[in-house]
Amino acid sequence: SLTDILKEAFLWAVPKKKTTHSRSRMRQSNKALKDRHDIHTCPACGKNKLSHHICLYCYSELKQKYREFK
Repeated sequence: SLTDILKEAFLWAVPKKKTTHSRSRMRQSNKALKDRHDIHTCPACGKNKLSHHICLYCYSELKQKYREFK
């Protein structure tokens, strides 16, 4: 009957065994923080900056000079 089929369908969606701690931790291991390899020192001021980006300290100085010039 239709009710028997529906009862079985609901049971299919449930896991048969509990996921163990080690298996869940193995799955979570890819979510760990990775090391950054794109941080370099600024040649102008010597502070840390991202590669292919303007140093934030140098940018704030340029911004201030631009406001004075304007």
